[in-house]
Amino acid sequence: MKRKWEEKLKRIEELASQYERKPLSSVYRPRLSKSEEPPSIWKLFYRQNQAFNFVKSCKEDVHVFALECKVGDGQRIYLVTTYAQLWFYYKSR
Repeated sequence: MKRKWEEKLKRIEELASQYERKPLSSVYRPRLSKSEEPPSIWKLFYRQNQAFNFVKSCKEDVHVFALECKVGDGQRIYLVTTYAQLWFYYKSR
């Protein structure tokens, strides 16, 4: 029993050291567009009004998508992006 816990602890410490060497990116930056294309847009908003105001300020053809935060909770977040980006990331899931 003690040996199993020691093995688990060792694995956790190894994973922790890997994440310290190569930490996860703090900001999500989608990389769908090519270098000659304009930068991709992928923004999350907690208020629908803020999302639509952002869409009005964009020159690109972007849309608002509603996502449920927690299933059954009914609370939503709003994603602003293009159809192409949404479809690309949706297919890759």
